Amino acid sequence: MLVFSRKATPYFIGFWFLSSIYDHFQHPNFSFRINLKWTLLITSLFIVYLVFYLFSDFSKEASKALEIKASFLVVPSALLLRKKQISKKELQFIFLSFQVACLCSATYLISKLVPALLNQWNFLKPEEFTYAIRTFMENTLGIHPTYLSIYYLFSIYLVATAQGIELITTNRRIIIAFKIFAIILLSTICILMVARAPLLAFVFSLVAVATLKNWKKGLFSMLIAAIVSIASIALIPSIGNRFKEVIESEAINEKTNSVNSSNLRKSILSCSKLIISDNWLGGVGLDNVQKELNNCYDTYGNKELSNRNYNSHNQYFDVILSLGILGFILFIIILIFPFFGLDAFNYSSFLFFKLFMLICFVTENILNRQHGIVFFVVFNCLYISNYLWFKNQLSKPKMNENIFLESLDNQ
Repeated sequence: MLVFSRKATPYFIGFWFLSSIYDHFQHPNFSFRINLKWTLLITSLFIVYLVFYLFSDFSKEASKALEIKASFLVVPSALLLRKKQISKKELQFIFLSFQVACLCSATYLISKLVPALLNQWNFLKPEEFTYAIRTFMENTLGIHPTYLSIYYLFSIYLVATAQGIELITTNRRIIIAFKIFAIILLSTICILMVARAPLLAFVFSLVAVATLKNWKKGLFSMLIAAIVSIASIALIPSIGNRFKEVIESEAINEKTNSVNSSNLRKSILSCSKLIISDNWLGGVGLDNVQKELNNCYDTYGNKELSNRNYNSHNQYFDVILSLGILGFILFIIILIFPFFGLDAFNYSSFLFFKLFMLICFVTENILNRQHGIVFFVVFNCLYISNYLWFKNQLSKPKMNENIFLESLDNQ
């Protein structure tokens, strides 16, 4: 997804889906009962969207919403119903492949960014620097900076915890060199983009996982994170300006001359809350989410919001607006249920991923774009499939009952 054109992504997913269906029919005697439970849980959200779509006016907005949410049907059906689930080695290989894809795209991005900065350095004003960098990166890779930050920050976690690298080498020096190179490269781009929510989500999730594994290390990590965060805001202008913008910005009105991401979000938040308060039970339907938001935006006397068709910028609000409170409850169950079913507090990699995404959902409609929903659903299903593989291993004779937790700790 990070190396090939995004237009090619659906074709790769379609080919993978068809090959998985073929694999299903190759094992007609295999019982899918255990795997089916997890598959139905995840696909249930798509089913709810389908029901709401059938009661809609089949508008372009409703069709697009259903099309994007199809990942909740395709990915778990193809991945979790396979006879052979994802083993530890296969999961590590996928992690390594993802890291390589991130590093390839990051290297390409830097190779384009440095010459551009050198050519335009004298023309860039300090207050325009971050915006110029974010726009350049989005135009170069075709991926919104928030989504790119999510990819790179998750990859940093995988690199830091040595996920996958030991498949190709066990040399300690090579592993350390790889970690230093990858973390510096990916961190530099994330800092330049200053995607606030992913950065905060990364720090919080990292500290939370460290605290659950060892509370003393967790407190130490919390202290270090606080010092680094304060220092970054105080000493790095691009970061400081972005956080200062949040504090000083007010909701947009007819007198607003300067529109930025912060005052946009405050106005969007107010409208989302107002519409939800009047339509919390059944939502406004897939057809009317953007229409209702635009109508509310117009009351501010500034056409910037409605002309650009800004969405709710909050995944939880978007689900309530589309499906109502019952759809929202189902969405929350899908997000948190694996925590209890997978013993996730020992499965630190999975726990980090879930916490990281749950926080990112607060400021972006991650699941309303292919770049977001494919990333989330694929990795979520990979972790569940890996759990099913471990469970199958434990059911075999002469297998130690601690294999699962020991293997998870190694991740």
